[in-house]
Amino acid sequence: MLLTSRFLLLRAGIFLLFGALLWLTFIAIVENINLRWGHELAQRQVLFDKYRTLSPLIREIELARNMAAEPALIGMALNEQDAAARRRGLKILEDYRFRFNDRSYFAAFAHSGHYYYNDAENSFAGKQLRYTLSPQNKGDQWFYATLAADTDYQVNVDPDLHLGVVKVWINVLLKHEGATLGVVGTGIDLTEFLRQSVGIKQKGVDNFFVDRSLAIQLSTDPELIDYASIAKKLDERIRIDVLFKDPEDVKALHAVAAELLSKPAGEVATLWVGFQGERHLLGISWLPELGWYDLTLMDEQSVAVLRGFSWVPLLFSLLLLLALIAMGVFLNRWVLHPIRRLHAATQSIQNGDNKLEPPIVGKGEMEALSRSFRQMVDTVRNTNQELERKVQERTEALQLLSEVDPLTGLLNRRGMMARFEQEIARQARQDGSLGLLLLDLDHFKDVNDQYGHAAGDLALCATAKVLSGMMRAYDHAGRWGGEEFLILLPDCNETDLLTIAERIRVRIEALKIDTGQHKFSFTASIGAHLPKDPQTPDAMLLLVDRALYAAKAGGRNCVKLSSKVDNL
Repeated sequence: MLLTSRFLLLRAGIFLLFGALLWLTFIAIVENINLRWGHELAQRQVLFDKYRTLSPLIREIELARNMAAEPALIGMALNEQDAAARRRGLKILEDYRFRFNDRSYFAAFAHSGHYYYNDAENSFAGKQLRYTLSPQNKGDQWFYATLAADTDYQVNVDPDLHLGVVKVWINVLLKHEGATLGVVGTGIDLTEFLRQSVGIKQKGVDNFFVDRSLAIQLSTDPELIDYASIAKKLDERIRIDVLFKDPEDVKALHAVAAELLSKPAGEVATLWVGFQGERHLLGISWLPELGWYDLTLMDEQSVAVLRGFSWVPLLFSLLLLLALIAMGVFLNRWVLHPIRRLHAATQSIQNGDNKLEPPIVGKGEMEALSRSFRQMVDTVRNTNQELERKVQERTEALQLLSEVDPLTGLLNRRGMMARFEQEIARQARQDGSLGLLLLDLDHFKDVNDQYGHAAGDLALCATAKVLSGMMRAYDHAGRWGGEEFLILLPDCNETDLLTIAERIRVRIEALKIDTGQHKFSFTASIGAHLPKDPQTPDAMLLLVDRALYAAKAGGRNCVKLSSKVDNL
């Protein structure tokens, strides 16, 4: 064989060898980057899906739990035959109806089986008792299953056959001294909830929420939702298994789901599965707030960041044909070294170095690739920061909602107790004083009965406005419950305390409420307390409550100081 042919074969062999090695190296790097990025993206996507779904539920769950703690509602469950107890309980239910986003509530009592309900249109005013539950009725099994589960609250997708509605129900157990009296709560329109949660369309992304048994609770396809899961046997439920054809995928999913229950809340696990005939990355997280799993499926196109660059090794292969010797010298300078730097930057970023700026390496196509990579990293970081900002905003908003009375805009009981404890601690450190006013609107029930609850709400808001206008910058005012308001007055003496209380009483007495159909006024009784020595919050609240009782007993529309009231 001619030497030329031998060299030609040698060059061809070298070309094929190095070309194959170059191709395999490039593919390995791309797959590694795509795999790592896919897992990171899956975790971000699951967190995003989690918070957008939890947001509309957290406030409703908290309100439902507050409603279940109302003494009047507990009293109604204990003595439902008493008309007065039933009337007080229904009043509480109707008050909470205006607080729930859906403007609806339900209450079902274990002793009688009675089911009370009213909706946003107030369709059942005066006839809130809709029907009686029965263990023999299959449609009522959710109630008895909820009682048997004995968990504080549950979120359940269920059609109510009696009422003809399908909602995401928030079920909270009504308890008294360890005994379960019934189930109360509210519902969220299923269509609207699906739109806000799994209904947000993202290309290549499918989202499901399943319960602990992996029965589907939320899906963009309503036919896949396993309604009333709690009342069904395990083999009757529509489980997430139906979406996967490969038994190994189902087995792996069950194993990961079980493992997440023993891990810290919020941890996200990922695995590759076959879905709708294509390979998908599945992110899964346990949501203890709902007792559900969040499952997010993303196709390979959604998680890939480096695609369409297969021409890079081909380009270098062509250069190898033109100058094998020169390629040996420049290959390291133009390709391998830049790729190593880019890969090292990728590893550092993946290991948590968020300050590292990916280098601009090489020239030509390699420079464009590194710039694209830098842009990709910037996009990921910006997305992460934006997600963290939104999560922080949602968290702060939820915290604010949990401490503010939605009707008056003042602090609620929880918010006031937090400020109360802070002020007690601060005054103890500074050896200061802390005055306390407890205000109750006189004959407020008569206002509601004569002019309606809307008029009562106007009176409460007007009172809150008076208190807000009278407060100093460091005072605190809140709605203590019903028509009662609590005011904290740090650093004041007895004269200041009584002066402020009297000014508030006079301002409230001068209020004129115009409902559009009626005009009315009302008064307030005020109890005042200023301890001479440090006291616990419970002791101060007890004394100021007795002072308020004395003001009520003394003819109302007056101020009574605890130290001037007998038998305290």
